[in-house]
Amino acid sequence: MNRAAAAATFTVWNTKRQAKEALCNERGDFYISDGVKIIIAVVLGALLLAALSGIFNDTVIPRITHEIEALFG
Repeated sequence: MNRAAAAATFTVWNTKRQAKEALCNERGDFYISDGVKIIIAVVLGALLLAALSGIFNDTVIPRITHEIEALFG
């Protein structure tokens, strides 16, 4: 019985050590922060593209069309 208790104690301590190492590990932190930066850049780029296309479609293109029609029309 003493041998089984020692084996169980060893297993518990080993599992505790592995969990502590996994929680204290910061090796993947760099990849997570880079991933967040990439996602932010993609979202901001999409917002900028949507804003510029809205500006061009609503104001610039109709005015250019009107000016060209006035020149040749």
